[in-house]
Amino acid sequence: MEAAAAKLKKSGVTPYGMPLGSEEAQAETAIWFYGGGGGYGDASTLTIDSPENVAAATEMQKFITKGWTQANPGSTDRTPLLNVFMQGKIGMQVGLPPIVGQIKDKNPALKYAIAPIPTKDGSAFTLGVADHLMAFKNKTDKKAAITKFLDYFYSADVYTKWVTAEGFLPTTKSGAEKMASNEELKPFLDLLPAAKFYPSTNPHWSAAQGAIQAQIGSLARARSRPTS
Repeated sequence: MEAAAAKLKKSGVTPYGMPLGSEEAQAETAIWFYGGGGGYGDASTLTIDSPENVAAATEMQKFITKGWTQANPGSTDRTPLLNVFMQGKIGMQVGLPPIVGQIKDKNPALKYAIAPIPTKDGSAFTLGVADHLMAFKNKTDKKAAITKFLDYFYSADVYTKWVTAEGFLPTTKSGAEKMASNEELKPFLDLLPAAKFYPSTNPHWSAAQGAIQAQIGSLARARSRPTS
């Protein structure tokens, strides 16, 4: 990845889009933390300052100080930066499945490819972000009706229509199998078993996420960037 970044910079293209603004800084940081063998922890313990995460943050800072990112990554949000990528002005950026359709609509002439996220040991990894459909435990008298609804909603034919309309990926094996013929989504579907998720059930995660969103951008200010 470093070699590709150096080559892109030499050609005059911004090598890598690194959005560390408040919009989704925790997502970009997670890519580097998990990719470096670390992560945010689990439901019981957060591990923000692990040696693996420190090494990953150091690598992030290296990309910044080498001039391998866009200017001012600490104040750049993901959505506008992806628009710059879709204009062909950024060499590499972590994206989402809906970006494929947006490129088709906004810049169909863009020549691009989908590549795996680089990891320290070469293992497969992607960041998973999920909304949750829940039922309350105290509604025991409604259990049969709730079960019937969930079985219906998550049946492959029904569920994949909703997923497709929303631009999401399925959370069920049957849904993934039904959507496997979609060549645009296949690279994303293939990585679903390797997805890592935020420890959202940890009671301290909300505060940790807010701190990351507010502070991780300081990596870009910790050292002065080279002028050439």
